[in-house]
This record gives sequence, structure tokens and C-alpha cells, in this order.
Amino acid sequence: MEKNKNRFTGKAIVQFIILCTGAYAIYMPVFCRSAYYDALLEAFQVSNTEFASLFSTYTLMSLLTYFFGGVLADKFPPRYLLAISYVGTAAFTFWQMQFPSFGMALIIYGGMGVTTTLTFWSALIKATRQFGQLIGGESKALGFLEGGRAVSGMFVSTFCVWLFAKGASHVVGLRNVLAVYAVVMVFCGIGAWFVFNDEEQAREAVAQESLPKLIMECMKNKYVWICCLTVMGAYALTSTLSGYASSIGKSCFSLTVVVAAMIPTITTYIVPIGSFTGGFLGDKLGGARTLRIGVLGTIIAAFIITILPSVPAMGIPFIVIFCITTIFMGAVRGQFYAPLREIGIPMHLSGTAVGLIATLGYSPDLFLPLITGRLLDMMDPVAAYKIVIYVLIAFGIFSMLMATVIVSHVKKNDKAKQSVE
Repeated sequence: MEKNKNRFTGKAIVQFIILCTGAYAIYMPVFCRSAYYDALLEAFQVSNTEFASLFSTYTLMSLLTYFFGGVLADKFPPRYLLAISYVGTAAFTFWQMQFPSFGMALIIYGGMGVTTTLTFWSALIKATRQFGQLIGGESKALGFLEGGRAVSGMFVSTFCVWLFAKGASHVVGLRNVLAVYAVVMVFCGIGAWFVFNDEEQAREAVAQESLPKLIMECMKNKYVWICCLTVMGAYALTSTLSGYASSIGKSCFSLTVVVAAMIPTITTYIVPIGSFTGGFLGDKLGGARTLRIGVLGTIIAAFIITILPSVPAMGIPFIVIFCITTIFMGAVRGQFYAPLREIGIPMHLSGTAVGLIATLGYSPDLFLPLITGRLLDMMDPVAAYKIVIYVLIAFGIFSMLMATVIVSHVKKNDKAKQSVE
């Protein structure tokens, strides 16, 4: 694939746009709840508990299919899976727009758990690695993917908010928003079918081994497991910290509800800085080293938050520190899968590796929210959040240790190559 390097053509640009825009839009029919929660309750005519059940159904299907989606991504070229995922999720979104009964909504959300995970996530990462071969750097491509998703989100979400406000009612406005996401996905699905069709890339991407052999080949590689642990620690730190930022601001620094709610919006514009920078650093220093730097920066910023006095005057410093933290987190999130190249995972095995990493790496979502909720119920919020942040820092330190193992492995391989030469 040497001849494909640095071939940043118009086709490569279109591939990049489809990956970034589609990877943003495909999750929004489910995760738009953060912006349109009350409108969703009104539209589906469900209680808070029933709506939580819809999201739980989606999460369950996602967790059950991450690994199998990885295996699937190694048996079929990414363009098939991307097209199916975009169009399939669009179909569920058009159905979602009808706001059917609760039973039908369970099917819709469960179905989207399959189309956004089983046929999508690992295929997305594999296609991004292939895109990296076109532009001369997989770390750069992965960082650009994360940053590009955020940039796409800025434009699409801003338009959707305007469209929602123009609706005759909340239900009508929400239906218009979902229609935008569905249409975007249809175009991305059609585009993916036609632009991800390089025959040489397709042959490289498809594994020839049987499924059992493919799975065993991946599971026997100890560095794949180390990548899993690296991502698990980094994901726990970054995802949980960002998810509770608004609540920490309100509980610890007396931010108003409006100001606290603005934090996620502000950080949306900052994430690309970290993602793009992390991508360039990943190709210069290596994905594992970049992960380690990003995690260290996040740990230091998180620790500073814990020692800030819990007084209203510290509200602005908290926001500034968290914005800086977001830059580091953007770099980390964009490099989750960058070490795959460093540990020698070939393209035909990357889907299975990504599936395994995603299954274990994102597992903190199963228990950290429960731990956080329990602490908040039992203790003063300020004390509870300090304990939570210390727990997250411990996850971050663990991630750095695992990344160091990968860095040491890379150094040994480089020395061995130099001695041979």
C-alpha cells in the first residue's frame, strides 16, 4: 500500500466528509435526547422511566454487538457495512419520526443499537485506517475523524436547533430535526457505496481466515488486550469527566443552570483543536505516546479542579480549566485506536481488534454511573465529586501505565529493526 500514501485526492476528501458527517448523524436519533429530552417525552407520550428503557435497550444491543461487529468488519469491505448502517439507521429514524407506540419504539431503539454498532463502529474505524493510508498517517486520520465529527456537529446541530424552534409545536419541530438526520444518513449511505470502492483496499481489508481462526488470532495477541485496558482507563477518565462537567459546575462552584448548560456547547468548539493536534502528534510521536500525553494533561487538569475552593468565585476558573481539559480529552478520544498500527495489527484483523477494544474499553459505562449516583445519594455533592474525580484519575494513571507497555514494545521493535539493518 506504499503507493497509496499521501494521495489526498478529491475522492479522499469526499471519503473523509462521509465518515465524519455520517459518524455524527448516525448517533443523533438516539443521543439527541440531551437537547430535546422533553420534546421526546411529549412526542412518544412516555414517562421518564419508559424513555430510560428505550435508551437502555439501545445500550444493551450496542454492548452485545460491538465484538461481533468487529468480526463482521473483517469479513466484508467497509463500504458495504457503512452503506447498510447509514441507510438502515435512516430507515429506523423515518419510523421514529412517526412516534409510534412504546412497544414499537423499543424495536426502533434496539434496531438502531444494531445498525450503529454491529454493522457500523468497527467498519468506521477500519475505513478510517484505510483513509489514513491515503493521506499518509493513520493517527492523523483517526484524530481528524474525531475532530471532523465535532465540526459536522457544529453545523448540523445549529441548523437543527433553528429548525426545531421554527416548528409549529415541539413535536413538529422534533420531527423536522429527525428528518434532517435521516436525510443526511441517506446521502452518506449512497456516497459510501460509491467512494469506498478501491479494489486493492477491499482485498486488503477482507480476512481470508475462518471466523474461529480470526477470533483466536486476535485474542492471542497480548497487545490487543493491553490496548483494551489502555482505552478502558482513558475512556473512563474522559467520558465520565465530560459527562458530569455541568453538574460539577453547579454543585461545586454554584454555576447557574443556564451557564452550566452552556459548558457542553462551548467545549464542542474546542474538541477539534485537541483531536486535530492529537492526530498530527500521533503520526510524529506514535499513537500510544500521544495517548499518554493526553491522559496526563487530563489528569493534571482534573486534579486542579479538585483543589479549587468550592466557592462561586471559582466558577469562571473552573470553566477555563475544563476548556483546557477538553483539548487534552479531544486528543485522547481521537487516538483510542491509533496504537493498532504500532502493535502490528494488519488491516484484515483490525475490525475484530476494534470490536474487542470497544467492548472492554467502553465497559466503564456499565458501572461508573452507578458508583457516581450512589456517592451523590450518600454524600455531600462537593465531597462526592472529589471522590469521583480521584477514581477517574486512578483510571487515567492505569491507562498511562498500559500505554507505556505499548511504547516499550515499539521501542524494542525499532531497536530490533535497526540491528538487522
